[in-house]
Amino acid sequence: MSQRTAAQRPSDSTAYDEIERSRPHSAAADDANPRADRLADARGTNERTALLGSSTSRDYRTEAARDRRALAEAGHPENRKRPWSLRFDLAVAFILLLANGYFLVTSLISFNTPFVANTGLPPHRGSLGLPVWSSFLGCALNTAALFSFVFPHESPLLAFYTAVATAIFAIVTLVLSVAVTQLRVVEGPLTFVTVSLLIVSALHAALSAALTDRYAPILDPPAELDPDYEPDRGCWASCRRGMRALLGFLGISLPLAAAHVGVMAAAVLLMINVIIRSVDASVEQPGQRWKLWSRQFFPELNRGLLQSKGREYRVHLACRGVGLEDPPSFRATAQPVNTTFSALERGSVRRTILVEGERGVPAANDAEWVLRMLKDGDLNSGDVEIRVCFWDRPGYGFSDASSTSAGPHVVSALTQALTVSGEMARLQPPPGLETLDDETADSVRPPSPLARSGFILISRGHATGITSLFAAIHPRLVHSFLYLSPVSPATHDLSPPRSRFLAVPHFFTRKLPAIYTELGIGRLWYALKGVPRRRRVFAYEGERVSGLIERAAVQERHEDERGRESDAARAWERRRGRYPTRPTVVLGKGAEGDGGKKFVDDVVGDGLQEWDAKWNGGKVGCGKGGDAERKCREAIKSLLHLD
Repeated sequence: MSQRTAAQRPSDSTAYDEIERSRPHSAAADDANPRADRLADARGTNERTALLGSSTSRDYRTEAARDRRALAEAGHPENRKRPWSLRFDLAVAFILLLANGYFLVTSLISFNTPFVANTGLPPHRGSLGLPVWSSFLGCALNTAALFSFVFPHESPLLAFYTAVATAIFAIVTLVLSVAVTQLRVVEGPLTFVTVSLLIVSALHAALSAALTDRYAPILDPPAELDPDYEPDRGCWASCRRGMRALLGFLGISLPLAAAHVGVMAAAVLLMINVIIRSVDASVEQPGQRWKLWSRQFFPELNRGLLQSKGREYRVHLACRGVGLEDPPSFRATAQPVNTTFSALERGSVRRTILVEGERGVPAANDAEWVLRMLKDGDLNSGDVEIRVCFWDRPGYGFSDASSTSAGPHVVSALTQALTVSGEMARLQPPPGLETLDDETADSVRPPSPLARSGFILISRGHATGITSLFAAIHPRLVHSFLYLSPVSPATHDLSPPRSRFLAVPHFFTRKLPAIYTELGIGRLWYALKGVPRRRRVFAYEGERVSGLIERAAVQERHEDERGRESDAARAWERRRGRYPTRPTVVLGKGAEGDGGKKFVDDVVGDGLQEWDAKWNGGKVGCGKGGDAERKCREAIKSLLHLD
């Protein structure tokens, strides 16, 4: 690294000479410290030059030379007290580092820990990417502010301006997150707090750069300012000083400069991502978002599962077909069972095709072929009122993220959405039939068209476990099933739990890529390519476009690895005996490698209506077209005609 320039502008020299002449010191004092004079004139030999210079274009070597008498009179520099502004700045840096570090650690932990998400952090319905990045950048700025006290001459100009630019970009991000309704609801108070801390940290880092630049001479190592210090002479000493300068540049100056630029670049990417998300928030959504309450499940010995209320979030549910009606008004009080049901009859049979999307795929994509059937009139069947519903699981499509993606939590979200939207009441059986147990209800002839109503459940791949659990919890509301490439709940729910040591590699292979998504590089690339806004909203897992679905995927895979200790495993073991025997069509092979036989034996049982193991829908499902979609259409039509 080169030495600082020994020259200074004439105007600076003239001004300083005036100050020197006004100082009350004697000529004897000038001649009393010849070693201090020689030291001050030569003290620049071991110092590193700032990468981009000083923010005030100061010449520390000349300043030290002109201040040699004050140094000699004060003795060793370590005996001088630092200004109160430096001490206060150092204390603020530590406080901000602790605050940002707390939000960074708790946000990372809350990915797979609902208790921390619901109790240790302010409310948040987003991907956690923006809070994590804001806290991380805040920690980086606070650390850089602390390093400025150790290396006061390292890039003060660069540190000052990059910190100010970072603060400006963070302010724009905060304004958009608050001004746009959708972003404000999703990001919540957690993002507001963390981005505000980032702004304060950036402004503080700029102030630290200015203060250390102002007081750099008294922050130098005491050995270099000591009037008694005498540098070594000779060729070997010069080589060592050159090596130290080179290592200082590669190990200190260059990394610090890269860190300042990297923090600013990350702030720019976060701002651009928020801008694109603001544009995508205007996409027209089918259906509505319904406010729900998340529920935590706590295992307790010999007492099954305990539930506690979590926090509010929204789930997207869309339905098409015959409009909703008011609940039935009974013309008389319900009669005892096996008497008469004429008072409970309504004029038509009502069936709702409910589509559950595959893991990592928004349900709107898996429901396109059913919606085309409804639009083409292929679902019309006499007096049967048909509706097609699809919903986005938490973190998918238009739905907010929740604190967990465990099976019981997802089924609870679906149940709440169907209830508050009125879809559940539309299919409720008469009160007289509800008093019967499952075997008696199946043997008694349906007393009214409403009793023949119910959900036709369609799911694909790993989503079949969610559908099976929903059917076991609400057996009387199920009419029939269509399973595509099903996966048995026993594949994950009943398997041994994975080793906890896998948490470290999974942080880099799963959690870190999910956090990286919120930088918006994938979303920006899609926008530059002209990909429609709706496609960006309904992004798939693994495309690194939507941080919401990436977070949900991390949570779902974490639940799979818990095996029999997961909430889904406990819920399925308690409810599997209530799984209803209903007409079931199975298309395709399962992922267990046995052609789907395990799922048919464990779940479907005697309800199997048809099983086509040669169906080749694969990862695309029924929307592939050709024979794959034709087979799905035929399966739905056959189920609709069954009573």
